[in-house]
Amino acid sequence: MRSVFIIIALSLSACGGGGSPEQTPPPILTPTPPAPETPLFSEALDCVDTPESSVVTGTSFKRVTLSDENAICNDGSPAVMFIQRAATVAGEQNWSINFQGGGGCIGEDCASRWCSGGDDRMTSSSAPDGSEFEGIFSQDAANLRPDANKVFLHYCSSDNFAGQRSDVIVPATDTTPEFKIHFQGANILNAAMDSLEIGAVSDDGTVSLPPLGGAGLFTISGTSAGCGAVSKQGDRLAARAKGLGHTTQLICDGNFTPDIPFLPDDNRRDTVAAALESAWSARNENHDPLRDESCIELQTEAPWRCDVPSYVLANHITESPIFVRMDLGDPTISNNYINNGYTEAEFATGVRDGLISASQGTGIEQPMAIPAIFAPACRRHVALFSRAGFFETSMTDELGVEQTLNDAIDLYARGLPVALIDTIPRSLSSCGN
Repeated sequence: MRSVFIIIALSLSACGGGGSPEQTPPPILTPTPPAPETPLFSEALDCVDTPESSVVTGTSFKRVTLSDENAICNDGSPAVMFIQRAATVAGEQNWSINFQGGGGCIGEDCASRWCSGGDDRMTSSSAPDGSEFEGIFSQDAANLRPDANKVFLHYCSSDNFAGQRSDVIVPATDTTPEFKIHFQGANILNAAMDSLEIGAVSDDGTVSLPPLGGAGLFTISGTSAGCGAVSKQGDRLAARAKGLGHTTQLICDGNFTPDIPFLPDDNRRDTVAAALESAWSARNENHDPLRDESCIELQTEAPWRCDVPSYVLANHITESPIFVRMDLGDPTISNNYINNGYTEAEFATGVRDGLISASQGTGIEQPMAIPAIFAPACRRHVALFSRAGFFETSMTDELGVEQTLNDAIDLYARGLPVALIDTIPRSLSSCGN
């Protein structure tokens, strides 16, 4: 039977030329080439050759490159931080971590940020092997801060250390091509804390920090956009540090804007509110930000207020004491309000009234931590890492004693109330150099 089957099969296979018309061969199809991948903004925008470093080169602090796959800058380069080990055994119980500031962007505006000087806050490619810092991280003998392991987290995500998205596509406009960008600030913070918990080691192997944890003080500080990060992430990180045995402090510098109720009640207020709501929606779409959920749960009518650091700092810090330093004449922050028709005096009054309310705990919601306040009127944006701002600018308290920012933070650290807020016009500030 098997031999018969083979013969039949061979006969069938040979029937092609027996008078039947030849079959037309199928057409040759040319495969459609894949669509070109959207390039990163750093490749699509031909405007920056080599970004400059946003930190000075030095040797006191050493660079640590974070290895988590999501701990990446806007351009995909790995995020970095700079570390210095405490000088004493006792000091190794204390920790001080700072979030670098430097503005931000959401979508199309990231092109102008990259092309007009913000490039050093969007990549780690220019970060040096080591750095030096003035002010609160200085080695100055006048510095009243306790010895501690110090960590400076380089800002390169443009999202107030809150974003959780990669490969965000920004559509083309009349002036910019389509590009993609990463917003992974929250994951950079998580990776930094993970690294600290196991004992971070500098890239060159010369500095090793002890593992995070113990009975010492854990200070979380930030300037400008870093202050925004403190408002959004401070409670979460403080709770994590407290879980490891630390007591905590938060320090926020240079981002206490006039909250809506403290602005004149006219159409300009509506313009500011509309802009804040629009930015909130855009951040939701592009950043997918990690925010203070206690704020969002209560602000059901206007959740966009949870993107206003001054509102969150005054009403939603529950895990830690908080110190706020804000200049009544801040030239960087006030510029946004002046462009919307406010005067410098109206801006200063809005900031001052909000700070007074915060220092008295009389905000819309009663906070568990009444902020300590240092508010000169010296037209200086940030001060924590400035010798002039930290050591030389002072305010006169109710007893006639001059207190520098260095002094005021020390009083706060010792659990004493601080409410130094200048008048309009200035009468209590000595602005130093």
